[in-house]
Amino acid sequence: MSTTQHVKAADELSRLPTTRQILIAWAILMALTIGSMVAGKVTSAASLGILWTLTLLAITWAKARTILLVYLNLRAAPAHWRTGFSTALAFMLVLLLAIYAFGFFDLMPRRPG
Repeated sequence: MSTTQHVKAADELSRLPTTRQILIAWAILMALTIGSMVAGKVTSAASLGILWTLTLLAITWAKARTILLVYLNLRAAPAHWRTGFSTALAFMLVLLLAIYAFGFFDLMPRRPG
């Protein structure tokens, strides 16, 4: 291997998340999982309501961003990749909220009969 290849390989390795960053991300994900269990009222059969659903979707967003940035190392990617994934994630969560709201507020017209 030439010196240039060694420098390039070292640069690529320096962009990888450290063990400490991975462990911190894991701890954050575990805390967010407990938060989603509380917000999702896993022990209740009752409907969540719109505020709890918003809380659950916010936790979902935080978990997905943590996975994307740390485990998939999107933090080292160009800005347009981070923006693209963040936009796609936000779109999906807004779509889920809209679908839930249509059912929660019974916004879909019913057919007679």
